[in-house]
Amino acid sequence: MNEDIRTRIALSLVPKVGAHRSRLLLERVDRPRDIFRLSERDLLAIPGFGKVVTEQIRSFSNWAMVDTVVRRTEALRCRLLIPEDAAYPQLLREIDDPPVVLWARGNVDLLNHAGIAVVGTRSPSPYGKDMARHFTGKIVEQGITIVSGLAYGIDTVSHRQALDKGGKTIAVLGSGIDVVYPRQNTDLYDRMIREGSTVVSEFPPGTKPDYMNFPTRNRVVSGLSVGILVVETGAEGGSMITARLALEQNREVFVVPHNLTNTRAAGCHKLIREASGKLVEHIEDIISEFPWMQFKAFSDGKIGKLVKPEGLSAGASACWDALANKGELDLDGLSRSTRLPLPQVSAVLLQMELAGWVKQRPGRMFALV
Repeated sequence: MNEDIRTRIALSLVPKVGAHRSRLLLERVDRPRDIFRLSERDLLAIPGFGKVVTEQIRSFSNWAMVDTVVRRTEALRCRLLIPEDAAYPQLLREIDDPPVVLWARGNVDLLNHAGIAVVGTRSPSPYGKDMARHFTGKIVEQGITIVSGLAYGIDTVSHRQALDKGGKTIAVLGSGIDVVYPRQNTDLYDRMIREGSTVVSEFPPGTKPDYMNFPTRNRVVSGLSVGILVVETGAEGGSMITARLALEQNREVFVVPHNLTNTRAAGCHKLIREASGKLVEHIEDIISEFPWMQFKAFSDGKIGKLVKPEGLSAGASACWDALANKGELDLDGLSRSTRLPLPQVSAVLLQMELAGWVKQRPGRMFALV
């Protein structure tokens, strides 16, 4: 394993660094391996870097632990992905502070297929479980991957239903890739790997499920998805964090309605009341929000993957990918997402409009047809 990858692993082992500070560090140097050679002055000049974090970075010397993580990664037959890799999830690459390193087991190709997150309370009502099964089943019938967090309750129900219906599912862990939490889901974890689904984590192997890891994990759940379905959650539940993150990431948020006396669904009521999420009654309420996606049946072997026209130029391909992932963008947004200059983006969009691939919406927003 090359030194740049080992440096990213080392960053994941330094307390309080995290994805945001790791990104700032990587932007500061020409080569990742130079991070641990930065002076105290260089580190303190980075916004958000105080003396404690600076000292932790400068004093890091546990390269033996890095080697242990590398050996454990290889023993688990994990893929170790970084944002520069072609296999790294495109949707995740475009969020703020994507994981600088991502461990993955199972069907890694699934990470670049269209997914919808199904989230909710760890203590669902019978109705909540029924709705999780119902909508998960309908979603996988459309060839869409189910994304969730392998926790008790709605997560477990949705993962299991996806597999029972012959679909695919991605579990995002708040622990190391080899630490199943809750332990009772070990059989489900193994089944996912065995049946062509995927488990991912941004935490090094062996990391325990600390409560602080779960809000961090939730941004990956929403980041891997084109939208999230909130099945049942309290007003302060972890699913409310995921919904907020999804909105910040420009993802669609869908909400299952409940009886007003169900206090376990206070968060669902709040999202609907504040117009932060779309009330759903039928699967059509979900898929109608993604007109640019072509849903495939499992029989043709393409599982909810975004279908791109052949023969696109490099610029058109970049614009197509950005619109497929974001839904709609203005010229500035496309320029930022594709890193292409505005004049080139404008010219490419004109060509794509003439070809019938793109249309302009009110407010000079562009979307795939």
